[in-house]
Amino acid sequence: MVPLALATMTVKTVQFGDEGQRATAELVKRFESLAPLQLAAYRTTHGSLRTLQSIDKQYGGMAVHELEDVSSLVGGIHTQLARWDAEAVRHKLAAAATLAEVTIGVALWAIRHGVPLDVVEPVVNALAWRSNHAKGKAELAAVYSLMRGVIAHVAPRLAADLERSNPERPWRLLHANLAITAIRTEDPDAIDAAFDLLDAALPDECASFYAEALARALAPGVAPAVRERIEERHRRHA
Repeated sequence: MVPLALATMTVKTVQFGDEGQRATAELVKRFESLAPLQLAAYRTTHGSLRTLQSIDKQYGGMAVHELEDVSSLVGGIHTQLARWDAEAVRHKLAAAATLAEVTIGVALWAIRHGVPLDVVEPVVNALAWRSNHAKGKAELAAVYSLMRGVIAHVAPRLAADLERSNPERPWRLLHANLAITAIRTEDPDAIDAAFDLLDAALPDECASFYAEALARALAPGVAPAVRERIEERHRRHA
């Protein structure tokens, strides 16, 4: 008979590598699920992801460093993922979820290592896809947190907002999408924080944003706490 003390013990699996290394290993595994689609430049991009994994193994999965050309490597991966995303739409390939996950995963790798994100548009689009396809408030809250992390990471380069004439600029879309995602969570604290960030980042666009948000908030089913917060911001910027 097995002793009671042993019989009631929980068996735990030994894990290799730190949290960042494990995340990168999962990222590569997720990327490899795209192989059957026979996408152009798959092997090259796979090699680039393997390079990220090698950096993790050499320096640690959470280490901040300034290795030469790594930001270009990350930007190249994001550029190729964006091309595949467009191709998937044209050819109706079932790859949107995987491409979004990999795109965000590469961005998180850059954030963990303090590597600049030079190609931000694919990350913005991937986060928007995740927000639009979230199943429930828990997933929305997760996307909200990811958006805030990306905003904080790219702020040193984009906060000056030098392309204000471009409505598709990443700095604008990140903040607008963050506010929309926060509204969907119906979490008052998340909404307040997102609105504060929007007010600070896009002061010239707050009036139009809150006017549109208020029009939508008047629809049935919108939580009173959400409507109240939108109304207050609308009054402030009217």
